[in-house]
Amino acid sequence: MILPGVDTLVIEQPWGVGRHLFGSRYEVRVHAEGGEPLATVTDRGPLGPLRGLLRLTGFSGRTGFALALAHRGQPLLLIDKGRWRPPTRVAGPDGAPLGAVRLEGRGAYGLLDPAGQRVALFHEVASFGAGAIAERDGKRVRRDVLRLRPGTPEPLRSLAIATAVAYDVVRGAGTNHTGSGGFDFPTPV
Repeated sequence: MILPGVDTLVIEQPWGVGRHLFGSRYEVRVHAEGGEPLATVTDRGPLGPLRGLLRLTGFSGRTGFALALAHRGQPLLLIDKGRWRPPTRVAGPDGAPLGAVRLEGRGAYGLLDPAGQRVALFHEVASFGAGAIAERDGKRVRRDVLRLRPGTPEPLRSLAIATAVAYDVVRGAGTNHTGSGGFDFPTPV
């Protein structure tokens, strides 16, 4: 089980002018509700010059992403999205497929088994609040909150966590907060 005993995750990413204009690498920190650090989500490996450049534009969400959710440097989930808008694939740390996440319409995300069949919708296993501006360690962050339904079985739990920590990738914005229908202005807390 991924992050056992934790049903509420506070997901934060740097937020500011520099990050919006020059941030090409995906970067998220995951905390427990009480503030304890739980995990990080970052790109696996180098981006390359072309993908790095595209990540600074409105095409960021259409580039490929290879992310790792890690706890103390140990990968827990591997999250991969190819170019354009295919489903986002989720695997365990050993690379064994757990399933995928597919954007199925405005705000609807299907959680798929490894064969590509929908087993649930994201909102059936979790609630998600996106985009509050907050401060952590004196720096501004965009804070999203994931609340998993207690007792959510695997692999749905892992797929829901992957959806939330890779929310900008799954929704097609990538690292470009100006490329998905207007500037990404989160709501103040």
